[in-house]
Amino acid sequence: MSTHGKTRLACRLVRLRDAMTGSHPAGNVAHCADCQAYYRAAESIVDQLRTATLRPSQPVPDELAARIARAVRQSTPAPRRSRAPMTFAVLAGAAAVFAFAVFLVRQNAVAPSSQKTKIVDTAKPADFTAFVAGVDSLRTRLLDSVEPAAENLATHNPLSQEITSVQADARAALGFLALNFLPSDSARRIESRIDPTRS
Repeated sequence: MSTHGKTRLACRLVRLRDAMTGSHPAGNVAHCADCQAYYRAAESIVDQLRTATLRPSQPVPDELAARIARAVRQSTPAPRRSRAPMTFAVLAGAAAVFAFAVFLVRQNAVAPSSQKTKIVDTAKPADFTAFVAGVDSLRTRLLDSVEPAAENLATHNPLSQEITSVQADARAALGFLALNFLPSDSARRIESRIDPTRS
């Protein structure tokens, strides 16, 4: 190992060249204790991997692919309805009320004091009723124009279409894995469960 706890730049360059070309630099390894320890550790890891791959693999249970497919089906979330139209309608209504309030304040600020008293004196309940009816009709028209577009987006939701295609890809991948990596009898049974047309 290195004396000061850091790998020298020359050793790093030698190891990088070794990783790219696959040739051990004999000159540096013969003189550097840090590189000798590095290459010993690398050879130990390779030996451990070789012995691990030589061990017999455990048999795959027949129902493994079915359990994986069931877990994939259960993990897909149900599409949620968007709250965008309601939020838009509330914001539009608040903006209309705010604009009308600003309009009233500006009208009162511009009018002279004699006109102010006239406005207050001539205001009738019928005027307020007409104003409320106008705001209500504006809200109704706004909802009638926004709601069909929102329903169209909810029925033709690109996210739900993407989830459906991902599910189809996952089923195809499970069939491929079962065909190539599971024993042949169980693979055929699982493939016939996933895609009944292939049985």
